[in-house]
Amino acid sequence: MLLLTRIITFLGQINSAFVFVFKYLAITAVAVMTASILVQVFCRYVLNDSLPWSEELARYLMVWMTFLTLPVVSRTKQHAALDIILGSLPRRLSLLLELVLYVLIGIVLYYAFNKSLDFALKGTRMLATALPITKAWSYMAMPVGFGVMMLVYIELFLICTARLFNESNDDKFVLSDSESEA
Repeated sequence: MLLLTRIITFLGQINSAFVFVFKYLAITAVAVMTASILVQVFCRYVLNDSLPWSEELARYLMVWMTFLTLPVVSRTKQHAALDIILGSLPRRLSLLLELVLYVLIGIVLYYAFNKSLDFALKGTRMLATALPITKAWSYMAMPVGFGVMMLVYIELFLICTARLFNESNDDKFVLSDSESEA
């Protein structure tokens, strides 16, 4: 149990750092996306000359914002969940069902990570339409998001496993508010 606790603590520190960085990167992406759209509106309707790159930049930033927030939402458990069903079941059955869900989510994330990495690597040969970058810069959001989500769900799986084998009903292996909001 000590080894499991250390692994959970280590993964928790890594995931907390990722969540902290991803949260602020996503906020920055939204701010830059909004600014580029506002500049585009100004240029198009006031100056009668549209910028060729602003829509593509906003689209790429929206993709990055989406995949950066996936691990944040998953770690803080703010996604759609089965709380009503899990809460109505006995503790052990609820934890077992949660473990099964984490395994299924992990399988899907592993598959999505591999496919999205292949897709992103193919984007290295394609140039963006208006920006002087390859499409891989946009496509890399998927494997980054899915990869960190796998780390988050490994941590959640291990926490659930520790809670399953912990006979006392304490919350030693539950993410604290400070960790989940980091």
